[in-house]
Amino acid sequence: MSDVMKKVVQEVLQGNKMIMTNSVNNKNRPPANVSLSDIKRPNYQQLKQEQRLSVLEESRPSSIGNKKAAVQSRPNGLSDKHFNEESISRLRSISMAQGKVSRKSAEPARGDHKQTKSAKIIGHTRNGGCVWFFPTLSQKLMGSFQRPLNRAAIGAVKIPECLPSYLLVVNEIIRDNQDIKFYISWERGGDAPFTAEFYDDDVDRLERVMNEIYQKLNRRALKHFESYTIISPSPWLTKQLNISLSVDAIAILEGVPYYTSIVLMDSLLKNFENTGIDYEIEEKYLLLKGNYHVISELVTELKKEAGRLIS
Repeated sequence: MSDVMKKVVQEVLQGNKMIMTNSVNNKNRPPANVSLSDIKRPNYQQLKQEQRLSVLEESRPSSIGNKKAAVQSRPNGLSDKHFNEESISRLRSISMAQGKVSRKSAEPARGDHKQTKSAKIIGHTRNGGCVWFFPTLSQKLMGSFQRPLNRAAIGAVKIPECLPSYLLVVNEIIRDNQDIKFYISWERGGDAPFTAEFYDDDVDRLERVMNEIYQKLNRRALKHFESYTIISPSPWLTKQLNISLSVDAIAILEGVPYYTSIVLMDSLLKNFENTGIDYEIEEKYLLLKGNYHVISELVTELKKEAGRLIS
């Protein structure tokens, strides 16, 4: 390289070096007499906003691509608006349906606070009888009974034969529960079936009564014959037994055949001529009427003698 070129290069290099040195010194030199109004503070809010916009600009292509993919994946080419409206409609339908189910399960329907009972057979007796119970019977079926009263519940009894002890059961029921209405079909001959119906507004009470009737009738069916003594019988009971005069007491020896009753009375009348009692011999029972103490002792002895004759 010629001397001239070297000299020019050196001058150029030295000039750049001086410029850079002066620039650095000027930057490091503190400013003199600078006022607060001349200080420029950075706008952080604007910087943040620009940063967010830059991020959105960078992510816009990918989001558009995802949006197109989502639109393509929806059936029937539904738009965003249609898809959102349909989804919201389905969600509302599901929510309303769930709300109705929960309210229905939490709040029982009117009138269902008490479980409705169903008609039933309480039981069959050992002598072929049966006891039924009909709670809250339909009005259309009320005409199927002997007394179509507007009652809430009905109980029924039917036994193949008529015996006085069945009358005693009914007499006890109507004496202790005077609100209960009833109907009976009973014949002194004993061949016709015994039928009884009971009507009551108190469903629970009548169900309890019908269960008691079944227990008593079933226990009676276990015995071939039985004796009963009733002091001061009610007018209703004396009418059923065809007793016209007022009596102190009655005694019944039940389950004894007609001719066996004659044998028993023959022995009684021969040994006790002046007993002062009255009697009636029926097909399936013997009826004594008179003083309570006298007939109660006589029926006890007759029961023992009947057991000896029949066994």
